[in-house]
Amino acid sequence: MNRLYRLLCTLLLAAAGVQAQNTPRPNVIFILADDMGYGDLSCYGHPLIKTPHLDRMAREGFKSGAFMVPSPACTPARAALLTGRYPDKVNMGHVVGPGGKNGLADSIFTLGKMFREQGYQTMIIGKWHLGDRPDTRPLSHGFDHFFGMLYSHDYKDPFVKTDTTLAVFYDNTRVLEKPDHSTLMELYTDSAMAYISRAGKQRKPFFLYLPIPMPHAPVAAGKSWKGHSAAGEYGDVIEEIDGSIGKIMEQLRSMKLDKNTLVIFTSDNGPWNNMPERMFGRDIVKPWDHGSTGPFRGGKANTYEGGHREPFLAWWPGRIPAGASSSAPCIMNDMLPTLAAATGYTRPLPGNLNGVSMWAHISGQQPAPPERTLYYLNASGALEAVRQGNWKLRVAKTAPAETELFNLSRDVSEIHNLAARFPDKVKELQRLLDAYPSL
Repeated sequence: MNRLYRLLCTLLLAAAGVQAQNTPRPNVIFILADDMGYGDLSCYGHPLIKTPHLDRMAREGFKSGAFMVPSPACTPARAALLTGRYPDKVNMGHVVGPGGKNGLADSIFTLGKMFREQGYQTMIIGKWHLGDRPDTRPLSHGFDHFFGMLYSHDYKDPFVKTDTTLAVFYDNTRVLEKPDHSTLMELYTDSAMAYISRAGKQRKPFFLYLPIPMPHAPVAAGKSWKGHSAAGEYGDVIEEIDGSIGKIMEQLRSMKLDKNTLVIFTSDNGPWNNMPERMFGRDIVKPWDHGSTGPFRGGKANTYEGGHREPFLAWWPGRIPAGASSSAPCIMNDMLPTLAAATGYTRPLPGNLNGVSMWAHISGQQPAPPERTLYYLNASGALEAVRQGNWKLRVAKTAPAETELFNLSRDVSEIHNLAARFPDKVKELQRLLDAYPSL
């Protein structure tokens, strides 16, 4: 009987393997905005900015109201996306500038490497910002090709003092010097569509990572989008982003790739509503050139919800239920294991990941994921807050230094500090903060 049972199991596993091989793996497009606020899209409540294409993604797919990044800054959030780990765990806890000594080491497992191991075509179009040394660039992390910039477009006079001249790269070659940032969205959109046209005709699936440059300051919309929005130039930029995504989605439909393509849209951190004085040189950037945090407090660089909460949309017709929404907490670290599950990755993932797969929840197979502990780093990579369930403890490392306890189910705007009223809860969450180094 045992032999018969083992034989039956072997046959069933073999049959499942054949079926998995015959099931085409989905194409994946991951679109990452830069400094977008939770409230910047009309499907997230903005009263003036119109985003019909992203709204359609929300209607036809999955929308999260509780997606967050582990750190409210460009480099750390991108490191978490690519590695599935908290950014300080991979030495990427703060922003990397030109010539920076740290960068994403090529020994680390990344999304690009995961997709390449599955036989995917891989490309990044847009902003990297994870190091400029040869061993820290995209081609060292599983990407076949790179077209874009190594840093943000503000790494130039008068915003940043640097000897580096900004350029757009193709792979490791500079191909466009001193690009006009008002043209970058169109340039990257056209490049993405050309890549999809080419890669979509091949036998192998493709992974396109599309980290767009906007709405990071200095904001500037393309010529055909100036004056397009009722919300000023910042609104023009958001509506241009929406128009670009609309073009990509329409291309997927016209090429009949839509039924086998997973598209995800989110951002790296909240709006830069506390820009330093260096950004206002020559009156190019205005103090109001930033987005909305919606109901949340704070913004880019700090550990209130406004710096960490982001819009998050996932779309895959036939695989993600239309109109699905969720208030279950999800973090950028989850994206690597989530995409592994969505694409049928069968090899063991690294045991040190700090994220979990949310695919069963996003695809409607799991009503609610298990409760877990989530951590908040500030823009310098210092641990400042922890969330478990609806409770959040914030122990600020930057001035003013203070201990704050919030119940996010009753006070999503983090107005009422409950630390004095619930000292036992403070102690409970403090123990979780103390446990973070061992993760």
